[in-house]
Amino acid sequence: MDLGKLGKLGNLAQGQDQFIKYVTERVNDEHCDSAKELLCQDIKKIKDKNFTKEDMKKTQETLMKMVKPGDAEAVKTALSTFASQMKK
Repeated sequence: MDLGKLGKLGNLAQGQDQFIKYVTERVNDEHCDSAKELLCQDIKKIKDKNFTKEDMKKTQETLMKMVKPGDAEAVKTALSTFASQMKK
C-alpha cells in the first residue's frame, strides 16, 4: 500500500514511517491496511493540529483489537511513545 495515498499526506517523516511499519508488523495480516490507514489519519490530524487525547484513546482501542497475540505490550509502548512525542 502506498502510504502517500492515505490522507494525501505526501512524504511521511522517516520517524512516522518507521512507527507505522513497527505497528503494522505487529497486527494480524488481515488488518495491516486498516492499521496503516488509521495511523496515517492520526498523523494527518497531528499535522493539522486537530489530534486529541480522545483520538489517541480510540486509536489505541482499535489497534489493540488488531494486534497479534504476544505483541500487545510492544504496541502499547510504541503508542505511548508516539503520544508523548506528539505533545512536544
